[in-house]
Amino acid sequence: MSCWRQSDFQTARIWAFTALIVLTAAPALSQTTVLEVIPLRYRTAQEVIPIIQPMLGRDGSVSGLQSQLIIRTTPSNLEEVRRILASIDTAPRQLVITVKQDADIDRSRSTAEVSGSVGGEHGRVTIPPSSRDPRGGNVVLRDGDDRLRAHVVESRGIESDRNTQSVRVLEGREAFVRIGQSVPVRERQVRRVVVGGQVVEQVVEGTQYRDVTTGFYVLPRMAGDRVTLDVRPQRETLSDQVRGGVNVQSVVTTVSARLGEWMEIGGIGQDASGQQTVILGRTTTAMRDNRRVLVKVDEVR
Repeated sequence: MSCWRQSDFQTARIWAFTALIVLTAAPALSQTTVLEVIPLRYRTAQEVIPIIQPMLGRDGSVSGLQSQLIIRTTPSNLEEVRRILASIDTAPRQLVITVKQDADIDRSRSTAEVSGSVGGEHGRVTIPPSSRDPRGGNVVLRDGDDRLRAHVVESRGIESDRNTQSVRVLEGREAFVRIGQSVPVRERQVRRVVVGGQVVEQVVEGTQYRDVTTGFYVLPRMAGDRVTLDVRPQRETLSDQVRGGVNVQSVVTTVSARLGEWMEIGGIGQDASGQQTVILGRTTTAMRDNRRVLVKVDEVR
């Protein structure tokens, strides 16, 4: 049986301690990070960073300015980042975005009334016509001094408005297009001023210019032959009911479809009806207002 001297125990302890240090330091050495500045050819740093960030480890980081990325990560991870950048830092595709904003308004009006004069020995009843509209059909019955008149008018009007706008934009870039006009609107204001210790009202008339525009904002992102759009179209028209009023039609949405495919991104359908009754007569009105917003993306080859 061999015997261990005290010096042998001390030597073995030193070797064990040294091996422990080496084993502990090995993972740290393998995780050494490097700092790299990578220039971008076609994409901006703001476009690329959201894609690269999830690829980095806990100790990695990425930042950038315009066309440069600043990455701190491990050498192996850096090579993986370079491979991904080679596939996404390519020339952006040119697209044409077309937006159609359509409006169809159908109005109808129907009036029917009976008027005339009927009487006898004890009196006479006379009902004057409530409508002076010369259009429509009339039926008149007479019997001596008695006279009856039936009047019927029916009318219908259809209004259609088609507005189409297009803009060329690179994928991943924002675009905005708008056209319109400044419309003069007369306004009347009543001002109260003090004259000679008394409050006097003055009517002041003036003209204000109001912008009435139609356009859209869009941001396209491509994935193969599919496109995802952040789109915000807006259409303004002057109101027929309110003086100086503006009707606004607006949609804010994100949609996805294939290239060359029309997408309906919004629509409004409104039905309204009314009825007015007079003596032996009635007027009925109805209106149907349908509006649609469609968008299509085509690639410029």
